[in-house]
Amino acid sequence: MNQNRNKDNDLQRAIDEITQKNTGQTPKAANPAPAQPPVAPAAAPKPQMAAPQPTMAPQMPSSMPAGMPASYGRPMSYGADISKVKEAALKELFPIMDRVEVEPEKRFLLYQEMLTTMRDKAVIAPAYEAARQIRDDKVRADSLLYLINSIDEMSL
Repeated sequence: MNQNRNKDNDLQRAIDEITQKNTGQTPKAANPAPAQPPVAPAAAPKPQMAAPQPTMAPQMPSSMPAGMPASYGRPMSYGADISKVKEAALKELFPIMDRVEVEPEKRFLLYQEMLTTMRDKAVIAPAYEAARQIRDDKVRADSLLYLINSIDEMSL
């Protein structure tokens, strides 16, 4: 029982030290441990930190499928700029959108995201086809209006 109390006190001290480092405040003494010689814990808990952002794409399989972009499997140094990762993912998704099984509304939203991010005229025709398949008249009208506005903006 006393051993669990010591572990709890050690954990509290570690938390207080982390808090003190992050806020610059002196930690409050919470249930001070009885005077005993310090014992090194077998595995001291480490503070949780944000996982590092991956800097490379998944490893390329031994045989690259036909139609795969040349960048597939190569290390990509995006760092913390996730907007570049998003743009790269959308560019890789575009040629295989016909394999994505989603409702027409969701398919159009994906094309809309591609248009917004990539500003590529090649996305307009498949986005139009996706918009035409939307059953709800209001949603289809909004989608078609978005396409018309996008085409106007790209033509300027």
